[in-house]
Amino acid sequence: MPRTIQEIKNLSPRFRILVIGRRNAGKTTILKKMCDSDGSDLQIVDANGKQDQIHAVWFCIPMDEQRAPSAQFELAFFNARESPVPIIAVCTKFEALLDSEMSGEDDSSDAEEEARQAAQSKFDRTVLQALRGTSHPPDQIVQLQNLDEPTAGCAALTERTYAAIHDKTLSDLFALAQHNSFSVGCTKVLQAMTPAGRNACARAIMKHSKLFANIQRATCRCGDIV
Repeated sequence: MPRTIQEIKNLSPRFRILVIGRRNAGKTTILKKMCDSDGSDLQIVDANGKQDQIHAVWFCIPMDEQRAPSAQFELAFFNARESPVPIIAVCTKFEALLDSEMSGEDDSSDAEEEARQAAQSKFDRTVLQALRGTSHPPDQIVQLQNLDEPTAGCAALTERTYAAIHDKTLSDLFALAQHNSFSVGCTKVLQAMTPAGRNACARAIMKHSKLFANIQRATCRCGDIV
């Protein structure tokens, strides 16, 4: 029988995420986006080295850093990883790869698409291959770009984090706490419904599919899921 919201909170009142990475990797920007905050009310909590206090890890790897991921830092971390806590590799500033592939004069839509494909190919050959080749690769990998823009969100990071959490109670807690992904929120709501309720919801979504598509696009502007 599905747990109630209060039962989930009683079992684990807070969902704790450890955010790590190089300086200027986008850690604070991501926190502000995920918490819908200007940063003034963010609180840094010292976990005192207790792994059971951490439910997930976001390892931020900036794509504007030519050495990232490096054998001495990011790759060394995943090669030495021992904790069962799910880790999401967050490849931030993906726009730097796009900019490096764009010619200075041609800014047409065709040129932008070619640059995007070239940037993605470069990412796959270098970053993605390096991360997946470690002894203990990340549970999920996500690309984020243009997070400094006011309209940018973190739906892709939310969805990848949710997918990485295999503990039912913790995944429920995360789904209830997050407010960046329409998809994750819908998944949690649908799971709590009776079969008749799910069918009615599906019919309503089909009836208003255009509105649903617009809402979904509006919540998935942060980047591409790998």
